[in-house]
Amino acid sequence: MEVRDVCAEIENDAFYSKYLQESVKPLDENISVTDQVAKLNQGIEKLTKSLETQVLAKHNDLLTQASHISDLEAMLTCVKTQETALLHGAEGIAESVCASYDSLETQTRTLERVQITCNLLRHASKILSLWNSLVTVQDNPAKEAMLLYELNELFSDYDFEGINLLDDVLKQVRHQRKELLDNSTQLLQTSLLSGDKPKLLQCFKVFHTLQSTGEQIKDTVKSILCDVKKEIHTALDIQMVTIEVKKTSSGRIAPGKANIMNTLDYKIKLWENIENLFKGEIYNSCMKVVMLQNVVTELHAIGNYSNIAKNFWDDLCSIFSKELDKSPSNASQSIEIDYPKLLKCFNELLSKLKCKNLEINKSYYKKWENSFLSKSLGKLLEPVRSMWHLNQVPSMDQIDNAVRVVTEALSVSLGDKQLSISLAHSVAKSIKQMHMETEQRLTMDSDVSQIIEPPTSVQQKNADLCNALYYFTSQIKRVLVNMSSMLPNESVEIVQNSLKDISSLPILQLFAKSIKNSVCIILMTMHDEPEFVKNYEPNKNVSCSPYMKELQQFVSRCKDIYLSMFHDKSALNKCCINISEACIECFIQHACNLRPLTPYGRVKLQTDCRQLEVALSPIVTDMMDLGDYYRQLKALQLLLEKTPQEIAKSQYEGASLSYSLVMMFLFSYAGPQLMAPHTCAGWNIAKLMQWLESHKDERDRLEFVAGALQRYQNHIRQNQIAAYDEVYPILLQLLEDGRKLL
Repeated sequence: MEVRDVCAEIENDAFYSKYLQESVKPLDENISVTDQVAKLNQGIEKLTKSLETQVLAKHNDLLTQASHISDLEAMLTCVKTQETALLHGAEGIAESVCASYDSLETQTRTLERVQITCNLLRHASKILSLWNSLVTVQDNPAKEAMLLYELNELFSDYDFEGINLLDDVLKQVRHQRKELLDNSTQLLQTSLLSGDKPKLLQCFKVFHTLQSTGEQIKDTVKSILCDVKKEIHTALDIQMVTIEVKKTSSGRIAPGKANIMNTLDYKIKLWENIENLFKGEIYNSCMKVVMLQNVVTELHAIGNYSNIAKNFWDDLCSIFSKELDKSPSNASQSIEIDYPKLLKCFNELLSKLKCKNLEINKSYYKKWENSFLSKSLGKLLEPVRSMWHLNQVPSMDQIDNAVRVVTEALSVSLGDKQLSISLAHSVAKSIKQMHMETEQRLTMDSDVSQIIEPPTSVQQKNADLCNALYYFTSQIKRVLVNMSSMLPNESVEIVQNSLKDISSLPILQLFAKSIKNSVCIILMTMHDEPEFVKNYEPNKNVSCSPYMKELQQFVSRCKDIYLSMFHDKSALNKCCINISEACIECFIQHACNLRPLTPYGRVKLQTDCRQLEVALSPIVTDMMDLGDYYRQLKALQLLLEKTPQEIAKSQYEGASLSYSLVMMFLFSYAGPQLMAPHTCAGWNIAKLMQWLESHKDERDRLEFVAGALQRYQNHIRQNQIAAYDEVYPILLQLLEDGRKLL
């Protein structure tokens, strides 16, 4: 058996495999110890035989390897000897390298010290040279600053401690730099006061060279703000203002000779102090900063300092706000009442400064602005509310007073756009209040539109309310026109929008409805006029019909008695135009359905067309304002002169009247067998008018006429009549053309 087979057999055997694992106990409890020992002996014998077999098979190779061991030991001895020699040589080389390195290091250190010494000497020479030059440029601060900057840079490059000569120079350089900065700072202050721009430029060139521009700007602005703060505090100080008022007051002398301060005098003196403050100290301070900004901006090389003026302005607004906050209640209340004056001071100051990107930060003054707007709204609403307490209709004086308050509110905001917009909203609320109060007192019952008896007290009251509201709105509009060039467009638009929906039209529409109903009743009587069916010879001197005379008297009476009560011309004009349009429309519908109608009757109806313009003249100045309705009336007037063939031709060429109305009119030329559409339907003329009013669509009206033509056609066929009425083909053609047009 081969060695591999023996090893595999032992590894795969369950008993022997346990002895190959160190962590497992080899004893098997199921087999006795004797049997285990015997089996182990068998395994050992197998391994022994296997080893013997291998030794016998490879004994030559084993002998050869044994002989080579002595050769290997000899070679190892030789290598060890050579290694010892190599170590001795390496130690000698190391000693040689260390000695060279130490020598090189010493020489390098010496060279470095020589170079430092040379640089120190070179810098010292340059320092002394610059120091000597510094004496010659005492009158030129810019050059002096440049030399001092170079000296400072040279001193900062190396440590010159221990060099007595340079120590003295360094002390003098520092002293001279400080002295130059102090002199330039002082020159800066005097130049700002005098407005000397060249000297300011010179100062900032020095600051830039000495790298102190930012610090100098910060200190200068801080100093200006500090001075302004003191002046603001003094101007708002209640005690100082009181003392000044007492010195100049003409108030009465109380017992003990104590001069009682008048509240009005105090208010006047306070605002005088504030206005003088803005015109004096604050303006001068702002001009200093603006000049500072302009000089710094002109010197681009010194850096970016573009927000000097803006930051100063924000700080100024903040300081003024804080001082107001700390001021006594008297001063704060004066600011609340006359807040626009404060804004005016700020805005006038900004206009004087002419500096871009500067605007009032309203967030600092929100407290006073809100209080002012609240009080202003109360002032605007108070006269509107009070005018309704005692009287049912406000008087003109009361309305004028309310308009005056509105005018004052808009006027005080002229200096500030945002405040003007806010006050415009308050004005809009007062206008809305006026409108609401008026509407609550108007009576909208059905009896307020009666036009039979003289105007009732309720009708007169409605008219007076509408006229009062109209007078109020017209006065507001006049104020807007007068102030439009001064007020912002947004403010004007806000107030105008609040006036849009205010009109006397709702009340006038009640009258218009009653008038239109009465007009329709009067026009209905034209069907009872006997002259339309008479066979007289037509002539040019035919008088108008009685119903038209009645209509003329009725319209004139309504205008003089009822409509004339209202002063709102715009609403009155709309109402009158609406009445006139309805009147013309009703007249045309009745005229086109008038049957029978003789040639004399057509001339009579043509005269009525002309007289209708006379009837409407009291309420319509220019008939052209009626547009299509007036053109339809003229078209009907021309239609009455033409034959059916001419009517069809003119309709084909384009006319103002609709096809349905023209076809209804042509039925008056036909015989009795071709009945009118409403007669076919079994309607009277009143039912026809109701149907036409509820069916404005031309398609519905054409189908209505088509029904009458179809019925006539069926009648002809059923009765086998030889010929159609001569108007019938014309009506069919017009029906077809009308349908095509749709």
